[in-house]
Amino acid sequence: MPRQTVALRDATHPLTPEEAAAVLALAADAAAADGSEPLSEQFRLSVRASEHGDVVHLLARGADGRLLGYAQARTDDGPPSAELVVAPVARRAGVGTALLQRLPDGTRLWSHGSGEAAEAASAFATAGRLVPVRALHVMGRSLRSGPAWPSVALAPGYAVRSFQPGRDEEAWLRLNADAFASHPEQGSWTRADLDLRMAEPWWDPEGLILVVEDDRPDALAASHWTKVDPPEGDVGEVYVVAVSPDRQGQGLGRAVTVLGLDHLRSRGLDRVLLYVDEENVAAVRTYSALGFEDVEVHRQFARPGVDERAGDATGSFRQPPG
Repeated sequence: MPRQTVALRDATHPLTPEEAAAVLALAADAAAADGSEPLSEQFRLSVRASEHGDVVHLLARGADGRLLGYAQARTDDGPPSAELVVAPVARRAGVGTALLQRLPDGTRLWSHGSGEAAEAASAFATAGRLVPVRALHVMGRSLRSGPAWPSVALAPGYAVRSFQPGRDEEAWLRLNADAFASHPEQGSWTRADLDLRMAEPWWDPEGLILVVEDDRPDALAASHWTKVDPPEGDVGEVYVVAVSPDRQGQGLGRAVTVLGLDHLRSRGLDRVLLYVDEENVAAVRTYSALGFEDVEVHRQFARPGVDERAGDATGSFRQPPG
């Protein structure tokens, strides 16, 4: 394999539309080869939007100009976090190492997938003297069989309705910020972050379920944003569950989670997945009680001494049910 060069794209030298398209095509090739997406949602959205600001893009090209690898580093949520992908035809040729060496100091690198892809990522991390510092569990269950989940039981004074575009954006962002105040990446979502997702093909306002006060329907107490991607697929996702901190302890997290499961089952889907940090013991326990089981584990790697508790890198997270 000819020697590759690595180019940096940032606010000064932004990604071109052609480069963004090439990156997404490379990621799609890798997903087809590995059976799992190499880039999480937030990272893919940053490519599509040609986002820069606190985002750095690295492009590894061969002598013929062909894109061989890509890495993205984000510094908007504490120490840099990154994801990296190498074209299947260019692996074991030093492309990943070249990208890794150009990442900012202290970067924490995510590995997605399972099986051979996870084993290869772990070997790559070991060769780069990185150690695992976090784990994100992918849990799933059938929507048609398996343990039954309980009926919804809301405390008196609450009602349920769907998200209404043009009415609920700012209130939902406030709820999200409050619920994830200790989680820099999720809690820092802006209107632009929300608008990006509402522009995605999978966006469905009926799937964003709100628990509100009976006498104040604009006062949000909890929400469950469900997701079906692709929209015509048969797998749903517990995308974001948020409970206002001042409503914790009322069973709203469990109730709104069940409301989302009911909604996804009503669509005739086969399965549902969710992502949860392994250190979120309360959430793991709650989801396990609802019949969820581990499907795979995504891991984050860093050089020894990097603070693994600062920030995070994936696109969506789960609030412990309250």
